[in-house]
Amino acid sequence: MSRRLLYPALLALPFIAGVAALKGLTAEIHTFHGSDARLYHLPTILQFSERLDFQRYPAAQTPLFHLLFAGWGKVLGFEPWRLRLLNVAISYAAVLVLFRMLVRRGLPQPQSFALALLFALSPYYLGASFTLLTDNLAILFALLALDRFERFGDGEALWDFGLGCLAMASAVLTRQSFLWLALVAAFYLVRVPLTPERKAAGTGMGALALAPLAALVVTWHGLVPPGSDPASCGLCAERDPLTLRTVGFSVALFGVYAAAVMGPSLVRRLRMLRLPPARLAARLSRRKLPWRGLAAAAAAGAMALLVSPLAYRPLSTATPGDAGWLWKLSERLPELLGSSLLFWALVPLGAAALFLLARREGGPSLPVVFLAAFLAAALPVGLVYQKYFDPLVVLAVALLARRRDLERPADLTGVALAGLAFVAYALSS
Repeated sequence: MSRRLLYPALLALPFIAGVAALKGLTAEIHTFHGSDARLYHLPTILQFSERLDFQRYPAAQTPLFHLLFAGWGKVLGFEPWRLRLLNVAISYAAVLVLFRMLVRRGLPQPQSFALALLFALSPYYLGASFTLLTDNLAILFALLALDRFERFGDGEALWDFGLGCLAMASAVLTRQSFLWLALVAAFYLVRVPLTPERKAAGTGMGALALAPLAALVVTWHGLVPPGSDPASCGLCAERDPLTLRTVGFSVALFGVYAAAVMGPSLVRRLRMLRLPPARLAARLSRRKLPWRGLAAAAAAGAMALLVSPLAYRPLSTATPGDAGWLWKLSERLPELLGSSLLFWALVPLGAAALFLLARREGGPSLPVVFLAAFLAAALPVGLVYQKYFDPLVVLAVALLARRRDLERPADLTGVALAGLAFVAYALSS
């Protein structure tokens, strides 16, 4: 098999294994929010197969996912395994899009494969592939939009921007929380030098892409349909208007994955110096590293914890709480000033890593703009469920990786360990 086909074939293996383990998708997977498929999404799909009423339906998300699956069911049947099979295909397609993006951005195919596989194995991505959840379809559309916006920035072809807007419209019509894509689109439209006429045309494309969502918001008198369960969405009325908990938690995740992907190569380069600790510290202090910027970023992370502490709030029948493996790990350590010691380590680390990697990009780039837009849009999200943030943070770290980070086999140690940890977590839950 040629290398061009080898890596896409290997990326299909986690999905094939999942289908086999679930007896051809006839068995229901027990994953976080898996019950939403039975309580909200399947009833909405069946409702849309009978009548198109966008004013009131059980799911809290915008309706494109349910419309697509209702059409699929009309043709092939509404047995759960048939519907789940479409979601597996969608999830695999998104991984392929990421792999192609990484290759196009200059990462060699083996390293691109490793990062795409890590993304595919994320328990909050892989688990959602085998049930009826809207996340992965929105991620597929978001990846297509990001790819086209970056191509627009490179070549200034307005048709690329138009395709990006089409993918953006599809993403926000799948999950309204992906409205952060509008910030990415606006950035590229402002940044790319265009004539006033072409800029006006691009603005019209963006407005047209968001018009269907605007119509739904007017119909619903809010961001979610009136018939949805407020406990199942992070954008419903009973929440704080803004919170730094979502941003702090996302930055902590960024620190974990940045350490896994870039950490081994950094350790290798330091060990190659073969200096005693004192001389190594002196050598590093003389290098042109942005020590002040790193210290300021870490301090900003610590300040965020003082403003919005990160202590685990368990889910209960009375009130929504937090969920995810990072929350469970944080609970095992004592708290300091209202936050787990784990977050006191990870949030400053993540902030410093984000500063360093963004600086390395040498200016505004797709992963930096994407992550900034995502973090800004996370401010009003009231539910700090790890599944909302984890796959997109993994995606951001993958897009920020460069050839030198993974140029030797030993540099992939962190990626391999993270992938194994993902598989172990998925098998244990």
